[in-house]
Amino acid sequence: MLKQSENRQRTGSAIPMIVLLLLGLLFFGVFALVTHIAPEGAITTKITLIFLGAYLLFSLTAGLFFLLKERKQRREEIIFETLNTKMHNMFKYAVGLPYAIADEQGRVRVVNSALQIILDAEDPFYRGSIVDFCGGVSLQDIIRVGQKGADHRTPLGKLTITTVESDNDAIPADTLPESSIDGAVVRLPDGGRYVARAYEMRLNDRTNYLVTFTDASELLDLREKMERDMPAVAYIDVDNLEELTQYTHANYRDASRKVDDILISFAADMNGFLREYERDRYIMLFSQEKLRLCEEDRFSALLDRIRDIRLGEYGIPVTVSVGISLDDCSMAERAKEASSALDMALQRGGDQVAVRRPEGIRYYGGQTRPFQRRTKVQSRVVASYLLTKISEADNLLIMGHKNPDFDSIGSSIGIAQLGLLAGIPTRIIMDLDNPNFRIATERLITTSPYREMFISGHKGLDLVRSGTLLIITDANNLRIIESREVADSVRQVSGKIAIIDHHRQAGEYDFEPVVNYIDASASSASELVTEMLEQSDTGSDGDNSLVSDEVASIILSGIMLDTNGFTRNTGSRTLDAARYLFGRGANAEYAHTFFNQDYTDYVSERSFSGCTLLHDGKVGLTWSQGTGRGADDRVAAAKEADRLLLVKGVHASFSLVLIDNVVHISGRSDGSINVQLILERLGGGGRFDSAGTALSGVSLEAAVEDLKNAINAYFEELEDTHRGT
Repeated sequence: MLKQSENRQRTGSAIPMIVLLLLGLLFFGVFALVTHIAPEGAITTKITLIFLGAYLLFSLTAGLFFLLKERKQRREEIIFETLNTKMHNMFKYAVGLPYAIADEQGRVRVVNSALQIILDAEDPFYRGSIVDFCGGVSLQDIIRVGQKGADHRTPLGKLTITTVESDNDAIPADTLPESSIDGAVVRLPDGGRYVARAYEMRLNDRTNYLVTFTDASELLDLREKMERDMPAVAYIDVDNLEELTQYTHANYRDASRKVDDILISFAADMNGFLREYERDRYIMLFSQEKLRLCEEDRFSALLDRIRDIRLGEYGIPVTVSVGISLDDCSMAERAKEASSALDMALQRGGDQVAVRRPEGIRYYGGQTRPFQRRTKVQSRVVASYLLTKISEADNLLIMGHKNPDFDSIGSSIGIAQLGLLAGIPTRIIMDLDNPNFRIATERLITTSPYREMFISGHKGLDLVRSGTLLIITDANNLRIIESREVADSVRQVSGKIAIIDHHRQAGEYDFEPVVNYIDASASSASELVTEMLEQSDTGSDGDNSLVSDEVASIILSGIMLDTNGFTRNTGSRTLDAARYLFGRGANAEYAHTFFNQDYTDYVSERSFSGCTLLHDGKVGLTWSQGTGRGADDRVAAAKEADRLLLVKGVHASFSLVLIDNVVHISGRSDGSINVQLILERLGGGGRFDSAGTALSGVSLEAAVEDLKNAINAYFEELEDTHRGT
């Protein structure tokens, strides 16, 4: 067919040449006739010259025209041959590879014999489009997947035929690059899975696509099997068994054996490997497929079975915390990530599982109130290490959260005592206009060294240097601290940040704290700081003590606030901290005056008119449009949540108040409902029995509905977990 086409082209180009010859003979005959009948003379010579000149001009023009036309035809033949050569070079590496050629709309022009067999097509001229036999995947989908792969891995294969001018007519400009491993996985009619790749072909501004199909069924099956069998590393820590046996009449060995039996049974169900590497601490390996099943039932098969072990006459449950890693890394790194995930689970209060995947970390469980498990030894170690870091610093900056309460103020002042003990310049960054700050420090700021101790965030920026240590108390979420700018500056300049908090850790940091002391079982940050002060205090009596009576009273007010006057979340460690503060001159009557209500507080509290009960009266909601008093309205919201919790049958309460187009939510619980998990769904955080969040850009009515949805989702999750067991 190609030769016939060439012959036709040559024949077509010969016809004009014959016509040109006949015209030349005709002109010559006319010339002869004219010269024969014309008289001799100068006129005949002139006519002859004119005729010869015209004939010569015509011959040159015609010859040039046909020469250019022949050159153009030759270029098209070269391009056509180049395309065939390109296609041949590509197919040398794809012997038997199914392929189709389609236009830009995905309409198939032709398929090869290999694809004919798969499609059970009678002839290579397939009447249809790519999407018809690719399970709904279009040509545009295949191109888009290839381009996405090109952005991250290797380029999408592309065959472009272009020409460039040179001394040797036309030369092919591009060649076929290496075939990419990226492509769209499609399922063809034979049931197999193929990787489809699209290669663009351009000729004279016309675009077509060569779509190849590589059989990847076995490869994909093998990859899926590897992913299913990929070992997940889990660290398991029994939260409170040893502590529980100290305060109950239960036998530790019997309780430990029950826990061990449940873990062995769980590992057998998971076809996993379990070993106890330390007392009440285990490591376990099991497949990703089993991990997926555990996540579907939210690890209830493990957490609930362990929780069913109850000790003492009050039936206090035993709990475990688990950290699991499935990151795409080496086993050593995976084990390290699993240990980090376990720390996250413990810092969030225990009785939960933290699963770390490449896309992030997820939490399951957390249905029981954290049990106090820290010891005097732990407080001593943390206090000693923190005091060492303070002594090594050039200066110390301290801050709590925005809109500071008495716990944030008291714990900050307590940390400042450690800075004074180390003898380094110490400053507390605080909102100096906050009413809580003015009430708590009214007497303190008149004494040395606190006259110049408190500064604003702007002045704090001027004090950041390479040796600065920043300690954050009563917060672990950098979004809510007093001055994010100071924290960012310290992180960039010195990188020395320590965190002391009693709220569950909301997420991972993008830096490594020098100290990360978070204990969700503590009543308050002031309680944690008090224990560190006690371990660092060398004074045998109040006169020589590290803590003055004024400082002790302020720290005591922080504990009183978060325990609601020692009526909520109060344990033996809380009472021990209070005992130490009383021994150092704390005055409960004076601290209680901090909580006295003025008229504006009364008006703010009276503004909470809306109220409703949910879930058989277990959850109470109240809300207010606010009075425009800012911080006073937030304090009133917290008090309303505490007051609503006193209603008979209410186990969790939430109060909402609108302040400057932001809805602030305070949540409280008696310990049977985790308000932190509820408010985490709205971007908040806190502790098991005390949490909060703020919603901007929504109306009060919309915020109430969002909160109701979060509460319903929490109870639905509980029901699913119980149903699964």
